[in-house]
Amino acid sequence: MARERVTAARALCMRGYLLTVSLSAWMDGVHGIGVQLIPQYPVVSQSVTLSVTGVTGAIRQFTWYKGSSTDTNNQIFSVIPSYSSVTEGPQYFPRASQFPNGSLQISGLVPTDQGNYTVLIQTAGSRAQHTVSLPVYEPVTASGISTDNKEPQENHPVTLTCSANNAEQILWGKNGVPLPPGLTLSADNRTLTFPRISRSDTGQYRCEASNAISKIISDPYTLTVNYGPEYLKIKGKLQVTSGNSISLECSADSVPAPTYQWKFNGTNLESQTNPLYTQQATPESAGNYTCIGTNSVTKLSRETSVYVSVNDNSAAITVAIICGSILGIVLISGIMALLYRKCLLPLRGQSGDRGEDPSQIYYNIPNTAAAHPAIEEGPYMGLQYPSQDTYSELKR
Repeated sequence: MARERVTAARALCMRGYLLTVSLSAWMDGVHGIGVQLIPQYPVVSQSVTLSVTGVTGAIRQFTWYKGSSTDTNNQIFSVIPSYSSVTEGPQYFPRASQFPNGSLQISGLVPTDQGNYTVLIQTAGSRAQHTVSLPVYEPVTASGISTDNKEPQENHPVTLTCSANNAEQILWGKNGVPLPPGLTLSADNRTLTFPRISRSDTGQYRCEASNAISKIISDPYTLTVNYGPEYLKIKGKLQVTSGNSISLECSADSVPAPTYQWKFNGTNLESQTNPLYTQQATPESAGNYTCIGTNSVTKLSRETSVYVSVNDNSAAITVAIICGSILGIVLISGIMALLYRKCLLPLRGQSGDRGEDPSQIYYNIPNTAAAHPAIEEGPYMGLQYPSQDTYSELKR
């Protein structure tokens, strides 16, 4: 009795072992099957093959389903290769065809073809199924950048949007390089937001939209940040002479360039709307000149003023005449002095060459008695003045 029990136990163990081996073989068939997409990235209007791999042994029957389950309502077709038998299911469509190795081919792909497909393979020793996801790609088109603010002003919010069809990835760049840090992008990278745009954000922006089969780069979008006017100033001479030109130039840091208006002593000069103001100076031109710069986008205005003085030209002429007269007198005096030195002095030197002592010309006075006849004395001539001695004696 005990021996029979041992024999029965051994038989039961053998049956369990064989069941385990059979189940393992069936599981190996399940895990070994696969489906490969050819090409890897199917494109709309083209064909794709869902190629079955990993099947060992002859295929008795295979069935394709649209979806992830093997429900009868999802069946496309069922094929028995040995009999060339094809049974169409509820999801059958003419663009679907089969190969004896269990593969499925879909031609003329359309976007609605994408999704999950499941194949069930039966061989002599196994039954296995596998589900594959089929994507259908379309080329990226119509990549371009738009904005919610055509004339952005500094310190205001601005959003740029990359518009592209069929894109799986979007990258942004500025002036040919990746975006600087600190900018805000949406989760799908389609929108670029500036919470408070600044003038340093001015530049050319592009977006690159791509998927597995194509890529397109947008045309550059020039983002111009409007600001100003700032640092308004006037350049020019502030002292001019009557008859000359008054020339004043107004400038400011502003985008876009401001429009200008000039005032003279508080009164608008209607015809003067250019940054450069010119006119001929007269005594009446002296006064206060004001330049007003206005930005057409920001609607901001700035102004600055200068005072221009005009010198009277007649007074200048009088001063010039006086100065010329003095200069003439000095010039004539110099010429006369030069002539005296060059001409008169040499002549006097020639008189000394004849042997005459120049000192005698001035101091050798001829004898009065010999040179003149005696003059008859009048009655008063007898009076004699005291001699030097008499004077000296009295003094003592």
